[in-house]
Amino acid sequence: MADPARAAEPVLSSRIACEYWKRRKINEACDRDDLLRVTKLINGGLNGLEDRRTLAAKAKAALARIEGIPLSGAVAANDDRPVLRRGSKGEGVARLQSLLRDLGFAVAIDGDFGPGTEVAVLRFHSERQLVADGIVSPETWSALEKASGKKAAA
Repeated sequence: MADPARAAEPVLSSRIACEYWKRRKINEACDRDDLLRVTKLINGGLNGLEDRRTLAAKAKAALARIEGIPLSGAVAANDDRPVLRRGSKGEGVARLQSLLRDLGFAVAIDGDFGPGTEVAVLRFHSERQLVADGIVSPETWSALEKASGKKAAA
């Protein structure tokens, strides 16, 4: 407290934040996904709740894209319709790209779920009022099949 400039240094500020988190036992509320309690433990009230809610949603969506699992926890029950996300490769991605291409999306059919495929999936999600997270879940496969009139299987 006597040296605020030093406390603002990245390494020390991270240690201070972690110690605060630990002493306030914030992890318990965080593990329960209790955003209201986390906010109260951090600042004593609900100040910043909307920002925290927005940033938490963005973080969850980013983690879901990285991990390739839908936020609902649902897992593809069919190998012909795998859960796909940016970085996925293979025949499932090629089938996805083919369906998107048939629906008028300008994507290459190369079996590589790169930025272009992700943008097309996000646009497809938005157009169909699905959760626009860039993840091709069973719900996305069903919507693609319905929109194209084709089954996604090879």
